[in-house]
Amino acid sequence: MVNSGAPWQLVTTFNEWGEGSSVESAAEWQSSSGAGTYLDALGAAVGSTPAPQPAPQPQPQPQPQPQPSGSSGDPVVAAAGDIACDPTSSLFNGGNGSSSSCRQKWTSDLLLNMPNLKAVLTLGDNQYETNALSQYMGAFDLSWGRVKSLIRPAIGNHEYLTSGATGYFQYFGTSAGDPLKGYYSFDVGSWHLLSLNSECSHIGGCGSGSPEEQWVKAELAAHPNACSLAYWHEPRFSSGEHGDAQQMATIWNDLVAGHADVVMSGHNHDYERFDPIGVTPQGTSTTGASSFQDPVLDANAIREFVVGTGGKNHYGFGSQPALVGEVVRDSSTYGVLKLTLHTNGYDWQFVNDPGSGSFTDSGSSVCH
Repeated sequence: MVNSGAPWQLVTTFNEWGEGSSVESAAEWQSSSGAGTYLDALGAAVGSTPAPQPAPQPQPQPQPQPQPSGSSGDPVVAAAGDIACDPTSSLFNGGNGSSSSCRQKWTSDLLLNMPNLKAVLTLGDNQYETNALSQYMGAFDLSWGRVKSLIRPAIGNHEYLTSGATGYFQYFGTSAGDPLKGYYSFDVGSWHLLSLNSECSHIGGCGSGSPEEQWVKAELAAHPNACSLAYWHEPRFSSGEHGDAQQMATIWNDLVAGHADVVMSGHNHDYERFDPIGVTPQGTSTTGASSFQDPVLDANAIREFVVGTGGKNHYGFGSQPALVGEVVRDSSTYGVLKLTLHTNGYDWQFVNDPGSGSFTDSGSSVCH
């Protein structure tokens, strides 16, 4: 425009002028550096050349935070525990439940069309009340059983209400691992996943030197993946009704030492998310009763999720305050936790069952 020598005109409209128009003169000139031009839209007269004004200085921009890299095709896993009501319960209602309980059908609907879903992680107490095979077939199979080929289960305390958890192992078969152990591992994409057994009295303990603890350390050493995830039924840290599972303290600390990134549990029928937690000695407590232990936070350690929201019912938190590092908790809404697994991180999203509530939660993190 400068080189053309053509005059500029600015046409403006003002309501105060009865929505009429005004034609004002303007001038344009090149900056002294030659890198840009100036436009005088408020010049006093045609042909006047105002003094050039200094170019605006660039403003400092905030530094970007590390984000997990990935693509829309990265694998997804979905998780929840404490799922299906006893089909003989008066609340079962033909599998439809109510707005406040027996929501297994509705939470399973969330899984049916979830893009890139590669595994469904059930976090124990999959079928109430005693986990008999007949109960599985009458409730769980009609709901979450629709994605049975994707399910990689974890075992809970209700599973063992049937001797040897036979209903659980009969229903899930080889997907549940060795019936004498109830723990196993597998890969999803570039991630290594460990399904563990927190019902320690049934497998020779979970403490230092126990078969499961030794297996966990060997697994972590043999699979130095950039990202890893473990899940089991009873949470190591929780402000929910049952509190925390002190028996998993040694294995938790092994997972920290092995650079695991995520742990998920159920048992408490609520949703909880913690900031990353590091090595925490067993038995110390500064909040609430002795079964509510505050964790030791460590930004380079494990993020824990409690996802006991599969549909059975909810437990409230009562007067128990949130624990140290517990940044989100909810006991109003059923749903599943969706994790998108990238090569160096993950995205999380609590996908709610809208018939039960509107709570949600989401975020992203890098592996370490």
